[in-house]
Amino acid sequence: MSGGLSRVARLREVPVLSALIVLLLLTAILNPAFRGGEGLKAILIESALIAFLAAGQANLIIMRHIDLSVSSTAGLVSFLIGNTSMNNMGISVPQSLMIAVAVGAAVGIVNGALVAYLKLPSLVVTIGTLYLVRGIFNYLAGGVTVTADALPGWVAAIGSGSILGVPDLFVIALILCVLMTIVQTSTRWGRDLYAIGSNPPAAARVGIPVAHREFAAFVLNGIIAGLAGMLLLFRFSFADATAGLGIELYVVAACVIGGVAIAGGVGTAMGALIGAVLLQAITFALGALGVSQFWQQAVAGALLVLAIAFDRIVALRSTQRINRLAEAPV
Repeated sequence: MSGGLSRVARLREVPVLSALIVLLLLTAILNPAFRGGEGLKAILIESALIAFLAAGQANLIIMRHIDLSVSSTAGLVSFLIGNTSMNNMGISVPQSLMIAVAVGAAVGIVNGALVAYLKLPSLVVTIGTLYLVRGIFNYLAGGVTVTADALPGWVAAIGSGSILGVPDLFVIALILCVLMTIVQTSTRWGRDLYAIGSNPPAAARVGIPVAHREFAAFVLNGIIAGLAGMLLLFRFSFADATAGLGIELYVVAACVIGGVAIAGGVGTAMGALIGAVLLQAITFALGALGVSQFWQQAVAGALLVLAIAFDRIVALRSTQRINRLAEAPV
């Protein structure tokens, strides 16, 4: 069963990757300025943060859950690291990691406990923590703005660096998505997520500790959101009370467009990464064609709806096929 799920996940990623390649080729044809490689580099930089967050979000969506508090968590961590650096004339990498992991784990523990053990809807819980964390963030930030001159040199170095022409930020996101996909498809913990998303009652009946898996996935997602706050600071070398505002919906969109079924049980972090790049490539393509930013957002929203609709159609057809096989005479 787990092998079948893995094969389905891979098949769902193929059309997304194909669409991305076609879109990049069309953009290069229609806009000569895109051909030099700088356009692709810009897409990878802009999609890195979304892809990084999508690696953790994919685990939750696979289990039929969602976490909308990731943007507030990432923004708060970004500000806390920057503000600590500003007040102490610098901050080290270990100190930054400690802040990111501590804040992210705290938010993840709250979300996980409420969803896994109190059985509250994840959508409602994480909307609540989104505003709770954002409120704490606004109180701490006030009118304070962290600028590049208050940050140590290694922040800007990572934000603007590259490896063989590939931005460091995207390399970091790619490594996380590869590791998370391996965990999802090749470990018992990961396979349990698919089983829970496919049929939660059946997963519980065969001995899978559903609540523990849900709690662990929320804590892991919180930690990833905290670490994403570092990427957010790397990307802009700037932080204020608006840091990370509104990116949570792009994270969900990247997952769904990348083949992570909103109904659960299907998808991988690598698919979510491809979805993040595709989403950003569409934005760049529309911008290159002179389409206004408002229509770009409308197109992104339409793509999300179409992806959910497509996912639902595929799920219904699969169910009908299974029912026909079950009813067929032996």
